[in-house]
Amino acid sequence: MGWMERCFETYENNRDLIGVPAQKAVKDTGRREAPILLPVAHTTQKAHVEVNLSDDGVFQSAWVLRPDEMTTIIPCTEESGSRTSGAVPHPLADKLQYIAGDYKAFGGPKASAWEPYLEQLRAWCASPYSHPKVRAVLTYLEKGCLIADLVRERILYTDAAGHLLQKWDGTKNETPAIFGVLTGGDEFETFVRFRVGGVALAGNKAVQESYIRYYLSTMQQTDFCYVQGESMPVSRLSPAKIRNAGDKAKLISSNDSQNFTYRGRFENAEQALSVGYETTQKAHNALRWLCGRQGVQNGDQTILVWGTENEPIPAVTADTLELTENAPGLSDLPTLPNDFETEKAQPTTREAFALQFKKAVQGYRAKLGAHSKITVMVLDSATPGRLSVRYYRELSGSRLVDCVEDWHRSFAWELRYRKVEIPQSGGKPALNPITFLGAPAPADIAKAAYGERVDQKLKQQTIERLLPCITEGRRFPRDLMLSAVHRASNSVALDTWEANKTRSIACALVRGYYHRNLKEDFSMAVQNDCNDRSYLFGRILAYAEQIEYTASRAQDIAPVDRRPTNALRYEVAFTIHPAKTTALLETQLQPYLTRLARAGKSSYLHDRMLELMDRLKLDGFTNQPLSELYLLGYAAQRMEFIKKHDAENDAQSTVSE
Repeated sequence: MGWMERCFETYENNRDLIGVPAQKAVKDTGRREAPILLPVAHTTQKAHVEVNLSDDGVFQSAWVLRPDEMTTIIPCTEESGSRTSGAVPHPLADKLQYIAGDYKAFGGPKASAWEPYLEQLRAWCASPYSHPKVRAVLTYLEKGCLIADLVRERILYTDAAGHLLQKWDGTKNETPAIFGVLTGGDEFETFVRFRVGGVALAGNKAVQESYIRYYLSTMQQTDFCYVQGESMPVSRLSPAKIRNAGDKAKLISSNDSQNFTYRGRFENAEQALSVGYETTQKAHNALRWLCGRQGVQNGDQTILVWGTENEPIPAVTADTLELTENAPGLSDLPTLPNDFETEKAQPTTREAFALQFKKAVQGYRAKLGAHSKITVMVLDSATPGRLSVRYYRELSGSRLVDCVEDWHRSFAWELRYRKVEIPQSGGKPALNPITFLGAPAPADIAKAAYGERVDQKLKQQTIERLLPCITEGRRFPRDLMLSAVHRASNSVALDTWEANKTRSIACALVRGYYHRNLKEDFSMAVQNDCNDRSYLFGRILAYAEQIEYTASRAQDIAPVDRRPTNALRYEVAFTIHPAKTTALLETQLQPYLTRLARAGKSSYLHDRMLELMDRLKLDGFTNQPLSELYLLGYAAQRMEFIKKHDAENDAQSTVSE
């Protein structure tokens, strides 16, 4: 019951945010969501129409709500909050089927639930906890003329037979406002909320408190609450809508008494689990609020990391760039010039980014102390009605920051697959590629290992496997690292952007794997003192490739006209039979070496390549397959060539100026 305890504690610590919408930017869309920490015995619905009544229950006006006004906090019972297809009314606001006495008169296709609705509302209004504005709603709805009033106000429309329309058949330009907010265009599905005497009942604190006190007074069944350890009114049904407004899956369910729910251990659901009504309401409301506010969605999977005091938490599924951008307190620190360079990496980029990352970590440490309670939770559903906790850990704030920092430092590499928006005057922002130093995001690791079109379930499973590596410092899965290396080795079969992305991520995984699993450290720069056979072969491959590039540039061949180098085309064979393939590459390099000699270019690259081959000696220059370390040697050597080339271009630009 750890997750319920933490969610209940979170609710109690954030009572001042009950009913207050919170803003959350939705990545890549620009839309914004507004998760709400709900009061007990309340839920949210999308209302379409608001009816305004006088204080004595007389109809005044009505209007169609805008999409940004539709989300409505409404009272609910356990049954109505969990209803699927049954006719179970909400206590106040609801669809026409429940609240309109003339529903059947206007052609309602379903059975009317007006009488059960009125019976429920009358019981509330007759209790000591009733509210005058709710009594005004009852007075009006007892007249049974809601649809007629809405038709007269031209909110709803009827056909020739006097029935509500289930689809608009008129011209598009004349489409009434109600059909712009109804899903499917069926007027019978209209959801109505109320305003009395100019006061909106949705979100009204006095009305909410009135219903909560009334509903709790009606609960007679008491039992022992496993979470709070007290005797209190218990819950019979578990709330849904945890991951989103349309989510029907539940974390606690026992409606399968005829089959395998109790497994022969219990006679009824109460013997298996008993949770207080207020406890489960608060815990689920807090969980729903957290999922909407800071949960990371991957299909049906939701990854949630939170603190009970609403502290800022480092995003465990983010790459280092995103983590640094969203860190607390960075806006108060002086900005650094050229933190992230576009496409062309400057010599100061690594140092500048390292300083920015250090500031980000310090920001999180300032907000999260050793006594902060941090919970990491993964929710997923195998079926539409059942939700499971796939991963759950409780950590101290300092422990989480230590593990996240170690992840981003150990699995760091120079990554070039991200783009940022650059504002343009009078047009859409341009997307410029950037270079940053850090660890890749788990979702990008899954794509590097299994392809950009990785199956959604496999992607979810991969992210789930990586979470303990990030949040607990566990060993990295070797199979995942090898899968990324194998795809990076076959880069000639990938598009250029995907090949660069896959190779850089694979290098990050190899470096992190050796640091965490084998306690061996490799830098991103070339390690000239490293005599590992695979590492040296990787550097040899980079030299062979660089010789071809240099020869192409010497002949002024445009990059777009250059074919893949022999080194890249034979890379897979090179990893399997390195000695044999190296001899083949040496033979195929002769025409390029001749071109370089004719152009008056130095043979330095080839000489260095031969020196590396000499360092292998006879016992190393064999056809034994290479380990993943070849990729680090290749990538580090290629990075050195690129930086040397950039430095030469900068020097030429300075001279020309």
